[in-house]
Amino acid sequence: MTEVHIVAVNETGPDKLTAEINEAISEKNTKSCVKTKNDSDVDEDLSEIHHKCSENKENDPKTQSNLSLDSNKGTLHALDERNEDSNREISESKSSGEDLDAEILKRAQDEGCVSVAFPGTITQDGCCRFVSEILKCVLYQRQQLPMTYDQLVYSQKKLQASVQDKDTVKRRPADMDWRKCQQTLQELEEVLQHLEVLFSLSRVPRVLLLMGGTLLLPKEFYEINMEALVLASGEKSLRVSSCLRQVFRNLFVADFLSDTKPVRLMPTTVMVLAHRDCGVDWFRPKQQFKVPTRVKSKVIALSTDLCSGKDLQRDELDGNDYIWFQAPMTIKGFSNRKA
Repeated sequence: MTEVHIVAVNETGPDKLTAEINEAISEKNTKSCVKTKNDSDVDEDLSEIHHKCSENKENDPKTQSNLSLDSNKGTLHALDERNEDSNREISESKSSGEDLDAEILKRAQDEGCVSVAFPGTITQDGCCRFVSEILKCVLYQRQQLPMTYDQLVYSQKKLQASVQDKDTVKRRPADMDWRKCQQTLQELEEVLQHLEVLFSLSRVPRVLLLMGGTLLLPKEFYEINMEALVLASGEKSLRVSSCLRQVFRNLFVADFLSDTKPVRLMPTTVMVLAHRDCGVDWFRPKQQFKVPTRVKSKVIALSTDLCSGKDLQRDELDGNDYIWFQAPMTIKGFSNRKA
């Protein structure tokens, strides 16, 4: 009995307690693991449920339709905003253009001046082209030519080819008109050719077109002012054709050269301001010439916008170095006999 009791005491001693504690801890850990596993399974199940719900929602035609409508609404809203911005810009640009045209017209009527500012530099040859084309335009608009210069040259070539096969007596009136036209064209072309020579020898800040009357008291007086132009070589300068379009647009917006009243034929004299030592021989120097003041002039002012580029600076011209030169011949007006 004593041995059995000792064994029982031994079994219920520290070793047994330790064993029970270990067993309890093991059981707790096992339950904890089971619980953790169960919680993980629950989380996975919930995640799967949410995923399936999401898939079902996406696959739902009604949901897709709503999403599509929302997307379309967003796109349409963005397009509407762009259209509004574009229309606003167009409206502002149109309004700005109309205001500019109104200002051009008002200044032409009040001051007798049309200004054209170019966004860059101009070549010396370009300046010569400006003068040549404006001279042709003035002669046509002021009824000194029955048609534009280019049309007149073409018609004369065509007429010259057609009259060669006709009888001399029958073509006599037409031949007289043809000769008058040829004379006007020859005078104009000669002036234009010598203008090119002068522009190659000197800078020309101003050109005057005096029509009718005398040099001191012409019937009409037009000035091409190029003092504010910035000159440069061809590579750095603007295209002459685009500049000419700008010039003539402003002239026609200002209604600068038109006249409802008939204008009689009259000679046109070209005066050019150039360097006194330029060496030109065809134009006659007129050192005592004074710009007419008793006749209201119409000025076409060409300039370079200094804000359009970097390092743009106008050359200061010494007025004492420049004198007026006169073309030795006038350009006589011509009109068709039928007109």
